[in-house]
Amino acid sequence: MYRPISTRTHGFIDYAWATTAGTLPRMMNRATATSRLVRGAAAAASANSMVTNYEGGLLRVMPMRVHLATDVVLGAALMLAPWFLPRAERRYAAVPVALGAVALLTGLLTKKYPLAVTAEFSPSHELSEAVADPDVARWPPLRAHLE
Repeated sequence: MYRPISTRTHGFIDYAWATTAGTLPRMMNRATATSRLVRGAAAAASANSMVTNYEGGLLRVMPMRVHLATDVVLGAALMLAPWFLPRAERRYAAVPVALGAVALLTGLLTKKYPLAVTAEFSPSHELSEAVADPDVARWPPLRAHLE
């Protein structure tokens, strides 16, 4: 399956989605169950994003594949939510369905592995290690620079 969304873009989408889902319940007057559902989904999505091992993660504990699986499950649950909400709140059913559709689509269309995370470069301060390198010995301009 072709996955056009990079993990970096997915990180931006995750945090924007969680922010949007966190602010939408303020617009739903007297819809306590729907508001609670959407706020809980926002909290779960932001916590999920913070612990994922990708460019947007803070702790980087959870693999990206698990993150995408939870995004798909969360999206599907939100899309099914109107059948479990009280009848009086069905007029707000479009909110969790739209949020669920976005979560489901981004979960399905994101690449499974993050971009190569480059380790920080820490140069060796010992000239002997650099001179002992066979590549340095073969390349005269670099060898002359080190001597």
